[in-house]
Amino acid sequence: MPVSVVFVSVAGMATLVAIVWMGIMAKAGKWRMLGAESDGDTDKRLEQIVEQNSAEVARLRERVQVLEKLVTDDDRKLATEIERLRQTEARG
Repeated sequence: MPVSVVFVSVAGMATLVAIVWMGIMAKAGKWRMLGAESDGDTDKRLEQIVEQNSAEVARLRERVQVLEKLVTDDDRKLATEIERLRQTEARG
């Protein structure tokens, strides 16, 4: 895979993480602004949104780490890993 394709993928994932993070922060700010006026249902819904966004950010961070590893890994290590995966697949 060309390095430019991987770089664009990593940049896209980083942008997505930033957008999700900004959404979390915006909702957290809105949550604080609701203050005493908020009811239990609103609080629960906002907690669910924050949990979902946090889980999504964690998942995206893991994917970005994998892509970063692929980008920074030298060709020999990558080729060795691919061959190892092929052998494992052939056995299973």
